[in-house]
Amino acid sequence: MNIQELINKSEELIQWLDQQIDGLEISSEERTRLAAGCLDMALEHQKAIVLLVANKLYGSAFSLARLIFEAYVRGVWLQMCATDAEIEEYKNDKLKKNFASLIQDIENCDGFDEKVLSTAKTANWISMNSYTHSGYLQTVRRNKEETIEPNYTEEEINEVLNIANALGMLSALQVSLLAGKKELANGMLEKSKTIFDNKP
Repeated sequence: MNIQELINKSEELIQWLDQQIDGLEISSEERTRLAAGCLDMALEHQKAIVLLVANKLYGSAFSLARLIFEAYVRGVWLQMCATDAEIEEYKNDKLKKNFASLIQDIENCDGFDEKVLSTAKTANWISMNSYTHSGYLQTVRRNKEETIEPNYTEEEINEVLNIANALGMLSALQVSLLAGKKELANGMLEKSKTIFDNKP
């Protein structure tokens, strides 16, 4: 599908996710609230990426790809893996574990053992960093033959939208699990299989 069609689908997905999780109640336990904060940030990044693409602000949209990935991973890790001591380290911004270790911890948990997160990191981490930190991949896409302006392919723009939507869906699914709504989470999983298959 073209960029505008994918923007439209993305906006529909965002509205649907908001409807599913709006008003869900979660535990006031610190671990859960910290995890939910990260997941909520991931959902905001999803919206921002779609909004930026819709306004042709592609560089800023691409710079958020790493941030949405990190927010999702940290949210899952805080809820499912962090020890009490690590929660304290996190609260003081002194967590000793690197990002790869967070993913490794998560993938030792049921439901994550297919290594999707580590595969995604291996495939995309260098490019995500380049886009976030104004590296070569970002700056080269500001160059046209005679002008300095955004120069991203339709395929690249579609890819960043798909990444944002996948991580938004996963974040909302995780929020539903934090709220103890397993049936809702399963419904989101089913929805994720069809949301971008061009069905009406």
